[in-house]
Amino acid sequence: MERTSHPSCQSGKETMNFDTWPIAMAYVPWQRWQKIYKPEEGLAHGTIFQELDLPFTGRRCQKS
Repeated sequence: MERTSHPSCQSGKETMNFDTWPIAMAYVPWQRWQKIYKPEEGLAHGTIFQELDLPFTGRRCQKS
């Protein structure tokens, strides 16, 4: 990506190099090893942590 003027720059001459910005930043809290599945069960559920085994409650997109 090219260097571009950032809207918040006061002088308008300052530029920011977006190539150096990280793609994303994540926050992952520590998981406690409490109620865990056996390895075979965890593989089937997609997690070994029972607390993280939550049903997907989303819905499909509506066709227009």
